[in-house]
Amino acid sequence: MNTSLKIKKYRELKNYTQEYMAEKLDISQNTYSKIENGGIKLTVDRLKQISDILETPVEEIINADNQVFNFHNSNIEKFYGYIESLHEDNKELTMTTIKILNDQLTYLQKENERLLTLLEKNK
Repeated sequence: MNTSLKIKKYRELKNYTQEYMAEKLDISQNTYSKIENGGIKLTVDRLKQISDILETPVEEIINADNQVFNFHNSNIEKFYGYIESLHEDNKELTMTTIKILNDQLTYLQKENERLLTLLEKNK
């Protein structure tokens, strides 16, 4: 399920209307509708605002079930191209965020390996 459909799903689970979401985001209902229909690409800030309103972690919204990331995919190259076009302050913040997330990912992978080893030993 893509991000826009997940946003819609979580909005409906909260029984929020598109008008309510649009008001909270300070945008028109038509613009919000385009978000749910995938007609507007979300910025990190807008996604965070939506997740706050829905009281749902961003990770929950953007992660597809059993999603596998292909880092050789051209979308990654497009993402880095997008970063290059950002204002210098935003670029630095985005790159710092990526570094932090990569560090967290590395830590979680090591922790996962450690826990799997412990499980194997306790069998």
